[in-house]
Amino acid sequence: MNAPSTPELTMAGGGKPHNARRARIIRLGILAAVMGVALWFGGSWLHDRRVHVFIIDSRIASDMVTISAQEPGRVVNLHVGTGEMVSRGQVLVSMDQRTVRLRIAEAKAEIDRTNAQHARLVAERALIVRRNQSAMKVARAHIEVAQAGENAASASRASAETELKRGEQLFQRKVIAAQRLDALRTTFTNADRQLLQARAAVREAEAELGEVEAEQIRMAVIEQELTALKAEAAALQARLEQHEVALSDLDIISGIDGIIDLTFVEEGEYVRPGTRLLMLHDPDNVWVSANVKETELDRFQVGSTAVITIDAHPNEKVMGRVTWIGPAATSQFALLPNPNPSGNFTKVTQRVPVRIDISGTRERLRPGMMVEVAIDVDPDAARPGNAGNN
Repeated sequence: MNAPSTPELTMAGGGKPHNARRARIIRLGILAAVMGVALWFGGSWLHDRRVHVFIIDSRIASDMVTISAQEPGRVVNLHVGTGEMVSRGQVLVSMDQRTVRLRIAEAKAEIDRTNAQHARLVAERALIVRRNQSAMKVARAHIEVAQAGENAASASRASAETELKRGEQLFQRKVIAAQRLDALRTTFTNADRQLLQARAAVREAEAELGEVEAEQIRMAVIEQELTALKAEAAALQARLEQHEVALSDLDIISGIDGIIDLTFVEEGEYVRPGTRLLMLHDPDNVWVSANVKETELDRFQVGSTAVITIDAHPNEKVMGRVTWIGPAATSQFALLPNPNPSGNFTKVTQRVPVRIDISGTRERLRPGMMVEVAIDVDPDAARPGNAGNN
């Protein structure tokens, strides 16, 4: 076999530098590609941070309604359980009503007693009025008769007195006898006594009229008793209505269409006013509660749109809109204040609550779920004068 020629050996020996150069080019290409990808991602990240405000620790929020007992009693029926949908006006919990029903019956009996007493006084007043009217007529008639008798007796006495004086004059002139004078004196005495009797009859008739008029005082007393009974009846009616309200409160109803989140009692438990019974919320009334750094507030305003990513459903994006920006930082609502009596101060960026309403379906959203929010930066938000409109 013939040996290879020199040119072929030269080509074979020259393959090593060519392969090294190719590998170096590949490495440089890979490095350039990695750097390009990193620059692309870095640029995209910087662009997103420039056109969005990101909050990664936001939550789904809702109005959590806690229903408590308003009256003391024993729970006899718990109509719902955790996770059940309820509608407005639906009875959720029923409590023992026997004690309140007895109070209602007692109040009704008191009202009936008061009404009966009122009716008796009204009838008594009518009877007194009718009797007084008749007695008044009789008394006035008696007074008229007595006064007429007094007038007649007074006239008779005056006549007898005149005859007596005339008889005394005639007796002094020896015109009439002593017996005639004695008869005139007897007549005058009888007339005087009859006048006194007539005057006494007038006073008696007037006294009778005074007794009839005294019955008017009884009428005033009855009127006062009727007024007091009216006030008592009003108080009893208010007490009855209060017991009826308490009775209605023993059937705990839902004030919203919602879903039961948690129950705190079981059937048979005795509860007092203020005891928590259950908690619910309206699944259609949920929003995003975000705490935004104070340094980011001038980048958006009410009405700015937002993109919401839910941790439970990371592949789905939900749109939202900023509807409220809190008037104070969350630190102002802390249970434990953070005073600085020592003078040592560490500046910490504060957070301001922001509400973002969710557009579209909310069926899969649960209060407390973690979400990430990207609020679109509004170029008009940073203009002077717009900050106060938030």
